[in-house]
Amino acid sequence: MAKDKMSGPERVEHTIQVLRDWQKLEREAIENTAEIMEKTGNPLIRQFMEIIRNDSVQHHRVQQFIIDSLTTTPVKLTPDDLAEVWDAIAAHDEVERRTIEIAKELKEECRFFVQKALLEYLIIDEEKHDHLLGMLEEFKKKLYPYG
Repeated sequence: MAKDKMSGPERVEHTIQVLRDWQKLEREAIENTAEIMEKTGNPLIRQFMEIIRNDSVQHHRVQQFIIDSLTTTPVKLTPDDLAEVWDAIAAHDEVERRTIEIAKELKEECRFFVQKALLEYLIIDEEKHDHLLGMLEEFKKKLYPYG
């Protein structure tokens, strides 16, 4: 059956199956990066593999969260949930933005290609954090449509 012809429950089942298949790939990535790390003594290669391995672990956890949210534990977010921590979230977002500025300045000044590449990675990761916090801001707007 074509994806656009699926019923709601069929779409959910399809999503869950794709996520489970994806989780298998993430587990392979975790194993592969660990094997590569064991094979090399090069600190740069090990650092890159560790970053990828840690990201794959986190991806697997997020995929499981999505599966759980569709099968056993629906996502619940209330205005009170956000209100009790919003000042801390806003303060943390400011920290993320400052780290992005610092990293960009440092990258601009850096004349070493390996260090410059690692600074680029840090910038991308910090921008990802800022994006996630922006998503919480969007959730807040949807929960408080008039505020």
